Amino acid sequence: MKKVHVFLFLLLATVAPIRANAFWSLSSTSDQYENCTNSDYSKAHPDKCPGFLGTTSISILSGAAILGGTIALIGMSNTDTTPYASQTATSPINQTTHPTLPTNNYDMVGGDIDSINLASVTSTPEYSRNFNQYNEIRLGYSLARGYTGHGSTIAILDAGMDSWHGATVASIASGPIAPNAIVKSYKIANNMNFVSYHEIGNTIASAHDANIFNASWSVPMRANDLRSRQQLINLTDKNFTDQLSNAAARDAIFVWAAGNDSDIQSSALSAIPVVMPEMRGHFVNVVAWDTQTGKLADYSNACGITSNWCITAPGTKLDTGTAIATGTSFATPIVSAAIAVIREAFPYMTAPEITRLLFETARDLGEPGIDAIYGHGMLDLERATRPVGAPLIPLAGTNIMQPLQSARISGAIAHNIKNTNPQFAYFDKYGRAFNTDLSNIISVKNRGIGLQRLRQDHNTQSVNLGNLELGMMAGDIIVGDGLLQTNANNLFTFIGAHGELEINNKIKLFHHTRISFGKPTPAQNSMINNFSNIYTSSLNIGAQIGDITFGLGIPDTIVYGDMNLHLPIGRATTGAITYKDYNIDMRMRPSLEYFVSYKSFSAGFVDNPYGRDEVYILTHGRIVF
Repeated sequence: MKKVHVFLFLLLATVAPIRANAFWSLSSTSDQYENCTNSDYSKAHPDKCPGFLGTTSISILSGAAILGGTIALIGMSNTDTTPYASQTATSPINQTTHPTLPTNNYDMVGGDIDSINLASVTSTPEYSRNFNQYNEIRLGYSLARGYTGHGSTIAILDAGMDSWHGATVASIASGPIAPNAIVKSYKIANNMNFVSYHEIGNTIASAHDANIFNASWSVPMRANDLRSRQQLINLTDKNFTDQLSNAAARDAIFVWAAGNDSDIQSSALSAIPVVMPEMRGHFVNVVAWDTQTGKLADYSNACGITSNWCITAPGTKLDTGTAIATGTSFATPIVSAAIAVIREAFPYMTAPEITRLLFETARDLGEPGIDAIYGHGMLDLERATRPVGAPLIPLAGTNIMQPLQSARISGAIAHNIKNTNPQFAYFDKYGRAFNTDLSNIISVKNRGIGLQRLRQDHNTQSVNLGNLELGMMAGDIIVGDGLLQTNANNLFTFIGAHGELEINNKIKLFHHTRISFGKPTPAQNSMINNFSNIYTSSLNIGAQIGDITFGLGIPDTIVYGDMNLHLPIGRATTGAITYKDYNIDMRMRPSLEYFVSYKSFSAGFVDNPYGRDEVYILTHGRIVF
């Protein structure tokens, strides 16, 4: 009989707690439940005993028996506890789908945000109430970039909007971090008594439109005591674990409070991914930071074994306008709102990509790297909403990424591209699209007229028919590299006319005119899609007096033609890269070349209207052996 008796005791200790019997974790005798003069009861009932609160920070822990202890809402308060009237906060607005950052500042903190814009979003009353806490997560930068959580639905699994705790958690989730996220309250506790885990599973299933679940409650059992999936099912309910899995399968993310027990390990529920591998990438554990002390809040559990999916957020003295709240309960909706911001900015990212991004961009705290206290470190919305890693660009016509290289192109072409001001998107290591102006990565590549003059005889094949000239030449009027690379040898066909006139056998006047046409080709991985036929003209006039020649020239100048750019401009919500074609008019203002030569020496000055002016000095010679 002893063995049977022991078996029944263990069964009651692990299975019976699933029921909804409730007790106050701060109380030990029944008469404390109804007496507001009792400090423990008053601490546990800020909604019923508001007069006790004053300005003193107190604990509120309540819940139902579970996992061998209590399931508890975790938080602290010290101001007005007026409940919020509405269960849903929503005022969605249209935001840009693709973030915009200048490429040359992609690795700078806030390089795209000017101080005036930043000041405008951080000086609002909503921001100012928690100025130091919001500055810890660098909220101002995500707001200045235009992200407000639009398009996400956050399900608050809590005590409902008619309770202080549930209303405060929902208020933080719908606050200035993601004011345009839809926040819905789901009641899983009645009068602070939790429903069964089976019912909580049904609640999760009913929130089918939610892509973020906020759970600001914990259990006394420690994360390192959770050993297996079956143990979790035995201690909770199979419907609960099934609905967690189902929500993860539809790409939802669960954000869980670590608990307020000042323990080195988080609550056992924060270790769900240990025994449910499908939750990895869909789960974030949150510990609380104390902005005043600059370290983990003294009440907060540490990450412990959950460090690989644990992050830190401010949780001390958060002002909602109607309450000041302290606890991991309130650090958790800060992270939930931050996830809504990322989902809005990058709607094509999956939950595992979002959580990986959240962790990688967190600012390191404590020991270098991931640690058992702070996990990945402090949530950082500035880093999470700017590119990570070197910028990438897709290979022409594919989704294969290559490093983005700046482009150098001949001055006139660069000028025409900048006049059109085409936009394009580059991508970071997560495949997130960031828009910028093509002008930002273009620099002028001078054609090098002096070099052309030096090798002029070597890039032209022609025949003369009297004063007419017919031939072909390797045209380098369109020279580009990097993103706008062209093939090196583009052939142009030309027809020319030349003539001379002697005056008194002392002065020889001359002219040389060419009109040419060709169709340049872009390099394989160039963002140039194609060229139309390009027509150019050139002119040289001058005079020769003895061994001295001087003159004025107009080097090859494009008089007609177009270039088509096929540029990536972002990602659709499905993740597909989207492109846009830009047609660039290639006509250009001519350069002016002034030249003089004496015997085998030549010198010239080129006045380039777009690029740098050029000066060249050449000599031609021949050595005969």
